[in-house]
Amino acid sequence: MSIRSRLAARSGRTFDAEPDVNFEVSVPPEMMQSFTMGGTLAPRISRAEALQVPAVMRARNLICTPAALPIHLRNSEREILTGSEAPTTLFDQIDPDIPNIVTLAATYEDLLFEGESLWLITARNFAGWPTYASYIAPRRWAVLPVSGVSYIDGSPIRTGGIYIDGAPVGTENVIRFYGPNPPLLVHAARAIRTCLTLDRTAAGYADEPIPLGYLTPRDGVRVDEDDAKITGLLDKWEANRRRRVWGFIGASLEAKALQFNAEQIQLSDQRQHAVLEIARAAGVDPEDLGVSTTSRTYQNAEQRRQDLLDFTLRPYMEAIETRLSMRDVTPRGYYVKTNLDAFLRSDTKTRMDTYAVGEPLGLYPPERLAELEDIPRVKKPALPARTLVPVADNEPADAVARRSG
Repeated sequence: MSIRSRLAARSGRTFDAEPDVNFEVSVPPEMMQSFTMGGTLAPRISRAEALQVPAVMRARNLICTPAALPIHLRNSEREILTGSEAPTTLFDQIDPDIPNIVTLAATYEDLLFEGESLWLITARNFAGWPTYASYIAPRRWAVLPVSGVSYIDGSPIRTGGIYIDGAPVGTENVIRFYGPNPPLLVHAARAIRTCLTLDRTAAGYADEPIPLGYLTPRDGVRVDEDDAKITGLLDKWEANRRRRVWGFIGASLEAKALQFNAEQIQLSDQRQHAVLEIARAAGVDPEDLGVSTTSRTYQNAEQRRQDLLDFTLRPYMEAIETRLSMRDVTPRGYYVKTNLDAFLRSDTKTRMDTYAVGEPLGLYPPERLAELEDIPRVKKPALPARTLVPVADNEPADAVARRSG
């Protein structure tokens, strides 16, 4: 008999209607995986652990490279608008207290690791367009499913939505970015953990250069098997090894190994393979993470940067540019682009040859060349003010000059 039936039998009442309150337990995937003894997918790894792997740190720094490039607001005529010319000054200075490179780098990092990022709009101009925004770290915000309307003191409160530091925030006050690729901390967690495991194994071999083993008497040698003396012998052996790597055990004992050494288990090759897996997951060239590939064709630096831009950086840049070009951030007819001139800058000779070909065609006017080459403008000194001196009739010019100083 169920609990409901027992209550009905005792009270004489029937319970035909469904209860007004339904309870649901939502278990995070990480906890569910621990319940299922590992499950089928590798659980998420924390960002702090992932960044302990140099390959992950290097991949993160590469993908955050566009953060150092300026972003501009342009109109339909492809003109760059700044200051009073632009309908919003958000892109001149995103956060008034933080440089743009820091805000953008954190955003690119979130798109790589988490698959999404969030800005909070902190100021608007008289027309309602955002002028300042603050980056919100992932640990500070969460999205809760909309579960209906609750009533507090008779006022309807819609539950769910975006919460920052535990407080609900309207969607019109945030800029939410979505990454183009799956989050690295989830889908590459197994590869990152493998790299961490191999690093710990290598560190263990660095601390213990001789494999695990035991000490045994040599043939024909009798050794006192008193426990206290054996413990003292082992302590002395360990102390000598910590000071000089190799310890002295005397002629009566011999060291026997019980496991493979680092070279025999090909630990270095396994670590290189783990880094290669991280490069594949992050979408970067293995050469950029220190893994040598023998099938590589010759490429100059400019072509390598173009490949990095096309196959790795472009999706993340498009995710930010297209989101900032949407109608809740910029007016219709305006869009946001990243200036790639500094990133795709070639060698000096190639640039000069390009300018020589493009200048007669009107592609590189002097102002544009000065901008591309970052040539500073020389401010002309102001001419000193001259005092007007009345000149008498028939007065020599040298006399007038002396009087005027």
